[in-house]
Amino acid sequence: MQTLGFLLSQRHNLRGFSLVELLACLAIMAITAALAAPNWQRFQERGRVEATRDQLVNDLQSARLRAMQRGETLQLARLRDCTWGASTNNDWSCGWELRVKSSQAVLQTSQSPTPLQVTFSKSEPLDISQRGDLGTVGDRWVIKSRQIAFNIANTLCLSSASRLRWQSGESCS
Repeated sequence: MQTLGFLLSQRHNLRGFSLVELLACLAIMAITAALAAPNWQRFQERGRVEATRDQLVNDLQSARLRAMQRGETLQLARLRDCTWGASTNNDWSCGWELRVKSSQAVLQTSQSPTPLQVTFSKSEPLDISQRGDLGTVGDRWVIKSRQIAFNIANTLCLSSASRLRWQSGESCS
């Protein structure tokens, strides 16, 4: 019996991947992942440093505004209750809190969620005057990764007229 070619579909040889081809693809993917992992970790650590820097800048700007609105001197002081914080007076790694200088009433708290090294140039809290002036010229915070291999640091510098600026590295040059 003859059949017409358009009535019956032809069977194609359907083949999958061989085990060797599958293992070769997996090996290439593993090598690519191994090469990309350090760069990905560096990218994430840089993001954590920048997020902490941005949080500190926002909190300082907010503190200036609150001091002017309230008409009283405020203080930004370090927190001391985290596992990665050091016992030195200039270590702000746990975070910081905004409080009224006269009564020590806490207005705002910003805890650091990641173990970064945050240091302030002075050992006492930062005063924010009722006019919104921040500390003194030369005050600075260094926000640095604790992973030495990455060497990622940002510095938040306080210049004349209480202007805040930041730059990469550990100095305000």
